[in-house]
Amino acid sequence: MSIFLTTFVVLLCISAPIVVALGGCSLVYALIRGVSTTQVIQTIFGGLVSFPMLAIPLFMLAGNLMNEGGITKDMVRFARLLLGHIRGGLGLATILACGIFAAITGAAVACAVAIGMVMIPAMVKAGYDEDNATALTAAASCLGPIIPPSIPFIIYGVTANVSIAALFVGGVFPGLVMAILLMVYFYIVAVKRQYPVDPRARVKEVIVAAFKAIPALFMPVLILGGILSGVFTPTEAAGVSCIYAVLVGVFIYRKLNLKNSLDVLLKAGLESGMVMLLIASSEPFAWFVAVDQIPQFVIEQISHITTAPWMILLLSNIFLIIIGIPIETVPALVIVTPVLAPVAAHVGIDPVHMGIVICLNLVLGLITPPVGAVLFSVCGMTGMSLDRLSRAIWVPFIVTLVALAIITYIPWLSTFLPRLLMSY
Repeated sequence: MSIFLTTFVVLLCISAPIVVALGGCSLVYALIRGVSTTQVIQTIFGGLVSFPMLAIPLFMLAGNLMNEGGITKDMVRFARLLLGHIRGGLGLATILACGIFAAITGAAVACAVAIGMVMIPAMVKAGYDEDNATALTAAASCLGPIIPPSIPFIIYGVTANVSIAALFVGGVFPGLVMAILLMVYFYIVAVKRQYPVDPRARVKEVIVAAFKAIPALFMPVLILGGILSGVFTPTEAAGVSCIYAVLVGVFIYRKLNLKNSLDVLLKAGLESGMVMLLIASSEPFAWFVAVDQIPQFVIEQISHITTAPWMILLLSNIFLIIIGIPIETVPALVIVTPVLAPVAAHVGIDPVHMGIVICLNLVLGLITPPVGAVLFSVCGMTGMSLDRLSRAIWVPFIVTLVALAIITYIPWLSTFLPRLLMSY
C-alpha cells in the first residue's frame, strides 16, 4: 500500500491526469501483489455495471437540456424581481438562482457558468464590486452538488451502499443552511458598501415571472416527488427528467431543436465520459482498499486516539478539506469513501449524515485555490485573473465553512427529512 500511495503521489506531482494516476498506481500495485491484469480490468468494468450509476449521465443530460432549452433567463428574472428591491438584491437573487439551478443540474461548474454569465455582468453594471460579485457566484455554485439531485450523492451512495434517495432528501436542509448563510453574508456586505437596489416590482410582475419559471421550478418537485412517492427510483427519475427537459425545451421555451440538441448530446456525453472514466479508474483502488482491510486498520489506529464521534467528524473535515484542494470531487470521493464510511459507521455516525459531510467538504475544494475547478471556469468566463479571484473568494469560503460546521455537528439537518418521509 505504501508503494501504491507513493506511485499515486508521484504521478500527480509530474502532472499526470488524475485518471492516469489512479490507473497507473493500481497497475503497479497489481503487478507487485501478483494480481492478474484480467482481474484489474474486470474490476474496472464491474464498477460501472451498476443501475444506480446510470443516473449520472442521465442527470447530466437533463441539466444540459434544460440549460440549452432556455430556462436560465426566466429563472434569473424571477429571482431578480423577487429579491431585487432588497439591499444587495442582485446578489441574493444570484444565490436563489443558483439554488434553483442546483435542483436541476446537480453540478457546481455548470451552475457557476450558467448563472454567472447572466448575473455577474448584471451586478457589475449595477455598481457592485466585480470581485465580490464573482466570488459570491463561485461560492453559491457549491449549492449544486448539495441540493438534490446531486452527482456526488449518487457516487457516494453506490460506493458506500447507502440509499441515494435518502441522500437526496437529506441534502435539502444542508443546502438551505448554506444558501441562507451566504445571503446573510452578502446582505451585510451590501449594506456596508451601499450597493444599489432595484425598484420594488409589482405583484403582477412577480406572478408573471413565477409563471414563466414554473417549468424550471417543477423539475425538482417532479424528481423528489416521484422518488418519495415510490413511483420511480433515483435512476428512473433521471430518465424522466430527461424526457421532461426535452418536452419543456421544445414545446414551452421552444429553444431546443435538432441542431442544438446534437450539441447538447455531445457536451453531456463528454462530461459524463469524463466522470465515468474517473470512477472506472478508481474501482481497482477501492477493491485493493477492501482486500487489504485498510478501513479496519484505520479504525484500529483511530481508536487509539479517540472514539468520540465529534472528534472523528472534526478529523474527517480537516482531512477532507486538505485532500479536496489538489484533487477533484469525483476522484477524491471514490478514494476516501471506502475508508471513511466504515470508520463513521464504527463510531455510530449516520451514513447519510456522513455522506453529506464528505460530499460538502469535497465540493468546497472546487472553490479553494489554486486548482478549484469552479474558480478556473469563472475566470475563463469573466476574464478575471485567478490570483484576483483567489483573494476575493476567501470570505465567502469561510462562510461556507461555517455552514459546514453547522451541518457537521447538527446531524438532525441531514437525517430529519429521510426519517420523516422515508422511514429511513
